[in-house]
Amino acid sequence: MELVANFDEGLEQVREQSSAFLVQCSAHPDVHLVTERYRQEVFVVDTFLYPAKEMGVLARAEVREPRSLGVVPAALGYIDATRWERIVQEPANPIVAQNLLAGRYDAGVTLVEFAETEPALRVLERFGEVDTTWLVYGRTRRFTGELIGHRIPAFLTGTAPASRQEAGEAVRAA
Repeated sequence: MELVANFDEGLEQVREQSSAFLVQCSAHPDVHLVTERYRQEVFVVDTFLYPAKEMGVLARAEVREPRSLGVVPAALGYIDATRWERIVQEPANPIVAQNLLAGRYDAGVTLVEFAETEPALRVLERFGEVDTTWLVYGRTRRFTGELIGHRIPAFLTGTAPASRQEAGEAVRAA
């Protein structure tokens, strides 16, 4: 597995290497660009559900009343924007944490784990994990006109599993 700096770079790798895949969170604001840029060469070949890491509002420890906030566009729904005098949108959660530590703003919506490893940060608010869909791009188109998905009758009968473990067992049994 290799992390790429941006989706253009990842798309180029998928175009050039038939065995390469690109994974993107469906909440990313550039999903439409990725799905459209090479629509004849790179396709959505799979999706999966997986919770994002715990998110929260982190602040620099020395700032008593944060007034400015860094945030990725996909996380704007977590906050009350009227609470902040200035909001700076960033392309990725690690960049929010990096710029928060550098003093570019007082607080940031990012991964709580950054505050757990960096004493200069404190957690103001926790949002928890959010179940998120992820898109997998590849070179071989899978869609042929028929719905691709899991048939899980328990979800249709109103007896959906209560826990993640039960949900996993339902998928394996289907």
